[in-house]
Amino acid sequence: MRSHNWVIEFRYNNRANMYRVLQTVVSTTSKYQEILIAEVQGFGRALFLDGIPQSSALDKHIYHEVLIHPALVAHKHPKKVFVAGGGEGAVLHEILKHNTVERAVMVDIDDVVTDLARIHLKDWHQGTFDDKRVQVINGDALAYLAASEELFDCIIMDLTDPFADGISRSLFTTEFFNLVKSHLTEDGVLGMQSETSVYGDHSDYVTIGKTLQSCFPSVLSYQSFIPFYGLPWGFAVAGKQDLHARFSPQTLTQTLLDRGCTDLKFYDAETHQHLFSLPKYLREELSNQETNITISNSQKLAVTRPFS
Repeated sequence: MRSHNWVIEFRYNNRANMYRVLQTVVSTTSKYQEILIAEVQGFGRALFLDGIPQSSALDKHIYHEVLIHPALVAHKHPKKVFVAGGGEGAVLHEILKHNTVERAVMVDIDDVVTDLARIHLKDWHQGTFDDKRVQVINGDALAYLAASEELFDCIIMDLTDPFADGISRSLFTTEFFNLVKSHLTEDGVLGMQSETSVYGDHSDYVTIGKTLQSCFPSVLSYQSFIPFYGLPWGFAVAGKQDLHARFSPQTLTQTLLDRGCTDLKFYDAETHQHLFSLPKYLREELSNQETNITISNSQKLAVTRPFS
């Protein structure tokens, strides 16, 4: 919700983040969501969807580097990448830093977001929407994959929160994860955001992690603090084959160097060790074999809309 010159993001009924808007760049509503692009004090230009912070000029590199590079490093030679969501274009920008990538298909359901991003979030995409290796499609990622036979080396899910009544909910289920798995090459890797991992509000992070474990033989969950969110945020990589070997410090460092990823501001081998060193409460819940909390299309994920 907007109150005078503030965006207030309520998280349930016990906390809120407040963002001071210095200037509204665009405020509109698409078929799917409310869209706000604004200049925010302390964060620069920022994107909000349905009043929820998505990314800001200050720290967009943190979220997007953490989302993209572990997944691409985990694959020995990623040539073809599929993106579900990613409307700002920053995901594409990070993917194309890997000189092995020959094709990137991005399917985002909201053409209003991608059109506005082209104009107002140029520092996010830096022209990669129009790169010859990129195909941008406005549509349903689930429907696209269901109708396609193409295989990808990496699939990235950069989606909005899986609210029970939201546009992304069906893409956080066993059905969709298995569909993703069927579109990965034998050494293919899935990378995704997986909700907040903050203590006391981490049940959805664990649910997503356990659901991935029910679909993939190798799953690694991790987290990073995102200043714009004011919270540690969860991520995960999953693959058909064991991912650990690709993440040794020596292999990771050499891979980034060989692929030309020399301009990263946040992610490297040392940062990687921190990201994947989860606190005890998360490790225990993710590894608890007696906990079966996977989610399917016939169930509802615990995520609910922020209190208002």
